[in-house]
Amino acid sequence: MLVRRSTAAATLLGMTLATFSPLASAGPPRKPTAKPATVEDAASNEATITVSSLTRGAKVYVNDAEVGEVPLKAPLKVKAGETYAIRVQKRGYAPYVDTVMAGGGQNSEVEADLVPTMGVLRIDCNVLRARVTLAGKPIGLTPFDGDVAPGKHELRIGAPGYTQDVRDLQIDAGQELALDIALAPVTAPLAQEDPSILSRWWFWTAVGAVVVGGVAAGVLATQGPKHVTAVDADAHVQLP
Repeated sequence: MLVRRSTAAATLLGMTLATFSPLASAGPPRKPTAKPATVEDAASNEATITVSSLTRGAKVYVNDAEVGEVPLKAPLKVKAGETYAIRVQKRGYAPYVDTVMAGGGQNSEVEADLVPTMGVLRIDCNVLRARVTLAGKPIGLTPFDGDVAPGKHELRIGAPGYTQDVRDLQIDAGQELALDIALAPVTAPLAQEDPSILSRWWFWTAVGAVVVGGVAAGVLATQGPKHVTAVDADAHVQLP
């Protein structure tokens, strides 16, 4: 009897422990939840680049993509931890190139000092495809838009049937010079009257008459005189 009671008591104790044990009531293990992103984490993944230059109108490129002109309205927002190629350029100036490593939550400053090297010449003309010559060398046809070396040059613009336009230009490095030129058509010269006597028609008519008379006299002289018999006034002329 004692053995049966001990077994029953052990069974009852085991059932009680199984019922109230925390290990028995626990479900399958849960995965740890991700920590929610904070404002600090978002800021660490972003960065800004400020580009400034004294050359207004210069174009700004980031990794060869144009993002605006100087002055930019706001810093450029980029992804942190990456390297960016910054290029600033304008016609007539040597381009500025720099590389920036964007730090998380930081602003990188780029000061682009552009150096002027060439002048920009634009020519509009009322005659299309008129020849443009600078310092004695043909550089193109109108309308013309090109970069030229700085300095003082003689500019010539001409076309068949039009008067040539010639002028001196002073072109500075980094300067943009625009010209609007009108070529005038060439007019046929008017015949001018010669006031001398040689231009009068009657003079040459008289000269012709004299020449004709002289020729006739010469012909008569070559034929010799006609023989006429001289007689007295009272003499009778015997008719043949």
